[in-house]
Amino acid sequence: MRLIHLKLAARNVRRQPHRTIALGGAVAFSALVMTLISGFVNGMDSAIQDNVTLYSGGHVLVSGYTVSWSGRLQSRFADEAVANIVQSAYPEIRTASPISQTRATVVFGSREVQLSLRGVDWGKDELYHSSLILSKGDWKSLAAPRTMLMSAQTAARFGLSTGDAVLVRLSTASGQQNVTDYTVAAIYDDGAAGGMSTAFVAFSDLTADLNMKEHEQQAIAIFLKNSTSAENAAQTITKALSEKGYTVSRGAAPTSGALSASSESFVSSVVGSGAAGTAATGTTTGTAAGSSGAGASRRAAAGTVTYYVSTVQELAGEISSALGSIRWIGYAVFALMLIVSATGISNSYRMVLLERTKEIGMLRCIGYKKKDVFSSFIAEGILLAGGAALVGVILGLPVGFGIGLVPFNPHGDFGTALVQGHLKFVPSIGQLALILVFVTIVAVAAVFLPAKKAADVVPVEALRKTA
Repeated sequence: MRLIHLKLAARNVRRQPHRTIALGGAVAFSALVMTLISGFVNGMDSAIQDNVTLYSGGHVLVSGYTVSWSGRLQSRFADEAVANIVQSAYPEIRTASPISQTRATVVFGSREVQLSLRGVDWGKDELYHSSLILSKGDWKSLAAPRTMLMSAQTAARFGLSTGDAVLVRLSTASGQQNVTDYTVAAIYDDGAAGGMSTAFVAFSDLTADLNMKEHEQQAIAIFLKNSTSAENAAQTITKALSEKGYTVSRGAAPTSGALSASSESFVSSVVGSGAAGTAATGTTTGTAAGSSGAGASRRAAAGTVTYYVSTVQELAGEISSALGSIRWIGYAVFALMLIVSATGISNSYRMVLLERTKEIGMLRCIGYKKKDVFSSFIAEGILLAGGAALVGVILGLPVGFGIGLVPFNPHGDFGTALVQGHLKFVPSIGQLALILVFVTIVAVAAVFLPAKKAADVVPVEALRKTA
């Protein structure tokens, strides 16, 4: 497109400032909305992964479930070689530490609340020390036995402070009830952790409370250098364990409890009927005599261990799906705005064609060709829409970062998508460039027909009709 076409297009854009502002404003608003939607959805996606990493304990979890003599799935395993295989399978692992977790009832005076209680190896921990902000107490205090790190929300509900003792009721790994006590050594700011209310204790203490042996654990929490490599790490770890003879499945582990018929079928399908069980653990898989009939379900042998490898993205679950819905709603709104803008641009340039018929005829008479007239109209549409879209994108950046300064309730429905109680705005250069390109393409399509009609204007008739 020659420079003369751009100069003519720029002059024409300036000739009708009111029309230019109206059309450009609509296009700019569309670009601004899409910039905000893409930036905040990216930010929420990042925040969810960071917060779910905190909730779950790592970017990748390797959970072990053992079939008890009664046929129940117990969340526990005792093979120390698993941790070594996991650690050596993927070189970008920062830490791989054992964790245990259970639902517990915390009692203080006449008040009680149910929450998740997680056992963490503070000596190996790297995730919580770098992610949780302590509002009371310090990390050194948590090194003492029978101490608890509690969330600010739970502490406020109880009226607790550091040094207070609480009772904890929980079910052991084998299903029995246990009552124990802890001292609150520190309180963390749950608003800065996406509204998380989990309480943390030493791994060895919770293992003892769950009536598990010293060398037993429920899961291995893997913390990576980068969360984006979680899926690749999970696949590599799954392959490494499978090659060593372990029974491994991808995805979140089932809830421990009685092994129902569907669970029996699932375990049987994983470990196989009558096949060798987990070789490294020394257990075997067998079939139990079931009820008569062809549909009798097979029961895995006691001691059979099945491992589940899940990632932070999988654990995000429904929240990530909701974000995908928000993203598509944003795309739909953006498309609707573009259609409205394109319709306005097309109608306006039909009016422009009528207004400039004489001018077009004169240009044709002094040597302008059809393609020159066509190019001038297209250039005008590109300058108008492209410039307006650029303005919308540029305005969207300070607006987005400004909204990110507004505090939200971290304990609300979107608490998991917040970072320290704020929305995270993460604009992507690639997405912003796509917005500009897409808006420009739509503008060219809207101007195409009026430009073609302008190029087809016969000079003599144009001058005669407008004389």
